[in-house]
Amino acid sequence: MTGSRPVLRLEGTTPAGHPYVIRPSQDDDAPGLAALIEAVAGEGELIAAVPGEPDTIEQSVRLVSIVLEGGLTLTLEVDGAPAGHVMVQRRAGRHYAHVGEIAILVSNTQRGAGLGRSMMEMAIEWGRAVGLAKLALRVFPDNHRAIGLYRSLGFQDEGLLRGEVRMPGGDRDLLLMGLTLSGRA
Repeated sequence: MTGSRPVLRLEGTTPAGHPYVIRPSQDDDAPGLAALIEAVAGEGELIAAVPGEPDTIEQSVRLVSIVLEGGLTLTLEVDGAPAGHVMVQRRAGRHYAHVGEIAILVSNTQRGAGLGRSMMEMAIEWGRAVGLAKLALRVFPDNHRAIGLYRSLGFQDEGLLRGEVRMPGGDRDLLLMGLTLSGRA
């Protein structure tokens, strides 16, 4: 670690009065996170997933591999049930290891409560503490709510990948966004 120790656990109460905790993900979170991906995928094309895709074993392997590769995964629980997830996956290779790919998912019932912002702030703080120079993310260009959050946290548009994701409704573009944390990113 190159910076101060990041906060990796946050507890509180949602604006609706429900207790929540944001904490490091555990292997036994995989079934709940797979169900969360399934639920968000069912809302429409907000994420690059469709209903029926998430697999508990696949999710479990992903949680473990991200951490083993020096990354971060945090789970949001509201009323004891998974309601969100943020992960930072370090890029591989000596010329890319200064960048972390960040991805976030929040259940529809918890959006707008500030919990996604809290998870993103915790991930950004962690990235600075471990010496990452940049965080990068990809988002569908029509996901205005998410883009607004990212921009409010300092992320800037860096480009557009045309037809990058094949979804049931057709090929989708991805907006690339980045946040310089330190150094020469």
